[in-house]
Amino acid sequence: MIGAIKNIGEYAIKKDGKSIDEPLEMLGFLIDDPETNPKEPSYKNILSININRVNGIYEYKTIGYKQYNHSDDDSDDDLKKYLLYKGGSSNAHPDITPTSRITRIKEEKGKKPTFEVKILPWFNTERVPDKDINLVDVGNCLRKNKEKIQMGLEERHAKINKKEKSVLTLKIDDKYIGEYDVFKKILIEKFEEELYSKYGVESKAEDETCCVCNEKKAEVYGFVGPYKFSTFDKPGFVSGGVQQKDAWKNYPVCKECAFTLEAGKKYIKDKLNFKFYGRFNYYLIPKFINKEDSEIKKFYDPINRWNRDPKFRDTYIEKLTTTENDVLDLMSKEGNYLNLNFMFYMESNAEFKILLYVEDILPSRLKTLFDVKKKVDKINIFEKCLVDKNQIKKGEKPLEFNFGVVRTFFSRKYFLDITNKIFTGKLIDYDFLLHLIMQKIREEFVNKYPTEISTLKGFMLLNYLNNLKLLKTNKIKSKMEPNAINVPGGDTSEKGEVKQKTDAFFEQSADFFDSDAKRAIFLEGALTQFLLNIQYRERKATPFRSKLRGLKLNEKMIRGLLPKIQSKLEDYDENYYRVLEKIISNYFVSAGNGWKLTNDEISFYFVLGMNLSNKFK
Repeated sequence: MIGAIKNIGEYAIKKDGKSIDEPLEMLGFLIDDPETNPKEPSYKNILSININRVNGIYEYKTIGYKQYNHSDDDSDDDLKKYLLYKGGSSNAHPDITPTSRITRIKEEKGKKPTFEVKILPWFNTERVPDKDINLVDVGNCLRKNKEKIQMGLEERHAKINKKEKSVLTLKIDDKYIGEYDVFKKILIEKFEEELYSKYGVESKAEDETCCVCNEKKAEVYGFVGPYKFSTFDKPGFVSGGVQQKDAWKNYPVCKECAFTLEAGKKYIKDKLNFKFYGRFNYYLIPKFINKEDSEIKKFYDPINRWNRDPKFRDTYIEKLTTTENDVLDLMSKEGNYLNLNFMFYMESNAEFKILLYVEDILPSRLKTLFDVKKKVDKINIFEKCLVDKNQIKKGEKPLEFNFGVVRTFFSRKYFLDITNKIFTGKLIDYDFLLHLIMQKIREEFVNKYPTEISTLKGFMLLNYLNNLKLLKTNKIKSKMEPNAINVPGGDTSEKGEVKQKTDAFFEQSADFFDSDAKRAIFLEGALTQFLLNIQYRERKATPFRSKLRGLKLNEKMIRGLLPKIQSKLEDYDENYYRVLEKIISNYFVSAGNGWKLTNDEISFYFVLGMNLSNKFK
């Protein structure tokens, strides 16, 4: 992964025309966009404490305001003016520059506002004198006017949309801090210092080999890492008892590679940062096979256009996730000149947690996932199931497969595990899937919620995985013999039509209806729904639901239900389904005893029949 991030950093540096040998040119890779995620704008407001020098004395003037928009043509120039450091620090300490995200505009429950925690203390540190600006005098001015500034910040912040967040910075003599060399130098020097000095110790060595570029360098450092998942803050952080001062032995990185990794990290965050099923963030990290300039350009040109041009994104309407910004379809159209790595992550304050890292996925694999999606989406029962745009309840668009269908049934942990297996082509246990699918459906059934959409989503997921050949089952599937079940009494039009409908349906999903037991269970579920419909029409209630045991069914229960259903239909004098009942009975006879089906499987086929009963009415 580190090698791939370095390659991305090299591309970003070259693209921007920068030089790794000029640290100040690398400044843009060390500062952060005020918007936490450009695809979900939030930090839209820049508040500035405006100070002017009058007759050599710094005086507080007012609180300035500017609305920030990531998409503005001059946004990159603005970033260099604010110098919002990418790393930031804990809420209890100042950042590297006197620019910080506002976490608290005024004191609340004993916790001080951002101005007092982040800005004022920054000027308590002894600073090197500068010819353009006297930092000591600026600090004195801020402290002298502390109450005025705090009041002005509260008044100006009150006018901002409460859903939007803000950044606080300084303007001195009508110039932002990024327009002064002193602040830029402080940022660069602090970044370089943090490569080897943390936690009160230093970790660096001379004339050692960098583990990233594999070259011997004058100095290598021990606290370099593009993401904060290393435990350098704990003594003995790796097996064998390596101490903090010896961190360079475990992971030695030179200054040039450290800057390159930061450039790669920033490009990934800004351009290769996407959402998966709307709730999970992931970084798309390419790893080129031949590293040829033409192939690198072939990947980055559409990626840069994707981030720049919404109309370009709109041309890719096939989605495997529920987010509008689904880049996977674009990637599936690439050739196999690169591997794609997916880093699913969760970030909170200074903590970065990798939830899942999926490696070496070829674009052709993504194409397969989309091709199977299109095939499953065209199955009649899914096309006819109309749902809302979020696929949660009934609406006006056909049910379509995406990873939101997977999320319906699984917790975060299992969801990411199954996502990994789908991407990498690993088998998924069929019985485990059915158990969790039925867990969701039973919950809805017991609470008297509709089960149609969840049931069809479950069947869609099984179809999708089956088409990908990812279902792992211990059952030996035997090929069904041509159906020879006859309905006594001749082939009248009604009897022939019912038989034709059932046979056609089972043929369409032959992989799932590969035994007479499954066919009998499914059709009995349909018959049960016919009875419940009649009961509701007659009584505005469905007392027969209690016979279904919360959909915790087994073979004995299923066999016992058929005569009870027939009896109830006769009681209502509305038994219009004698042909269907005879078909079910014959399937039971043909299936014999001792079905090799789990109770979850029996229950699923039954509820599937209930929700597709309209096809056999």
